[in-house]
Amino acid sequence: MLCGEEKILLVLVAGEFLLGILGNGFMVLVNGIVWIKNKKLATGELILLFLAICRLGLLCTLIWSSFLLVFNPDELLRSAVKVVDIFWLLTHISSTWFATCLSVFYFLKIAHFSHPLFLWLKWRINQVVCMLQVGPLLFSLSIDLSLLERAYYYLISRGNNTKTSQEFQVSGNQYITIQAIMNFLSLFPFCLSLVSFSFLMLSLWRHTCQMKLHATGSRDPSTEAHVRAVKATLSFLILLVLFILGSLISQWSYSFPNRKLAVAVSIPLMSLYPSGHSLILILYNNKLRQTALKMWWPGKCCLKRSQGDQSLALQVC
Repeated sequence: MLCGEEKILLVLVAGEFLLGILGNGFMVLVNGIVWIKNKKLATGELILLFLAICRLGLLCTLIWSSFLLVFNPDELLRSAVKVVDIFWLLTHISSTWFATCLSVFYFLKIAHFSHPLFLWLKWRINQVVCMLQVGPLLFSLSIDLSLLERAYYYLISRGNNTKTSQEFQVSGNQYITIQAIMNFLSLFPFCLSLVSFSFLMLSLWRHTCQMKLHATGSRDPSTEAHVRAVKATLSFLILLVLFILGSLISQWSYSFPNRKLAVAVSIPLMSLYPSGHSLILILYNNKLRQTALKMWWPGKCCLKRSQGDQSLALQVC
């Protein structure tokens, strides 16, 4: 029998999981169709496609781990084969770096600076984004995999061969500490996105000042693009912080007096990141937003028509 905390957890996670699947699945569908139709994708659309695929995997891993935390929490520490950790590592690091690539792409594509280094990077924007997608991503994955292997050493070699629960608790704490260190490795892509956000804000401020000097009342397309990019990048930074916070809470929940309450707080925080940011990207991307509206209005009209037919049938009866 589920208690109230577990019911709230399952409802929140199920709702966020559904929104995330719909949002990321929509991004994969739209960009996938364009890729198949045109045989190629623009750099921004390619990043969105890979980002949505990684977040679909991250959502599946989150829902898997949440059920383990609620119904069989000891399995996360005692299982010899950590499939959930491998999927967690691959999807989390990949989605974080693809989102960082998107922030850098927005900065180089939209911002306006006359510095030679910025102009050189802007001219080679595709190469810069490609290097971020391959080089640092593979480097981060290799470091995290080595740390994960070290965590398994503490967990399996020392934990399973111990004779007392106290010794197993020590090995479990070492395992969780290494996982926390792996979360802090996300600070590098976070700082890179923060730098992109700061320069976007500076570019927006300078552009707004120029607009005021020329006495332009309405916002031009460049200002609108700046504002959308700033909001998308800022939402990524905020949600990533919440994701890391929720991850730390869930990993250290074994040492909390009320472990189920800690889990009930951490899992919705983590699920908000892959679901909420993808919906925000759809909202601030003109192509995705227009496609969503085209799909929404016919469905809404069909729903109203079906409701009208039902009411007419009731009146006839």
